[in-house]
Amino acid sequence: MMKLLIASTVIAAASAIPANAIERYNIQDLTCNQVHAILNQQGAAILRYPAPNGSGRTLYDRYVRDPVVCVGQGDHAIERTVPVRDTKACPTFSCKPGPKECDDDDFGMLFCNSWN
Repeated sequence: MMKLLIASTVIAAASAIPANAIERYNIQDLTCNQVHAILNQQGAAILRYPAPNGSGRTLYDRYVRDPVVCVGQGDHAIERTVPVRDTKACPTFSCKPGPKECDDDDFGMLFCNSWN
């Protein structure tokens, strides 16, 4: 009976911790170095920022520390920039589904469509 109670407690505690939890950050008041520190520490994060065109929309995506994070998921990295307090173009990476060749129109879209 005691083993069942302990096992139930462990299962309940483990299920309370979200798997692959990812932090979200509003970055318009952060510097580029602060954004890089977040990505370096956590590996990946959702970065949110106001649309540069002034429409009032909030844009967001999952950004990663380096391309290896994407490759480990069967994706590939693309270089992106995000606007932050000290620059309009802080360099980052985000992941795109499938292998890098899927960005090439001549690569066989049937194969690449299976990644989306």
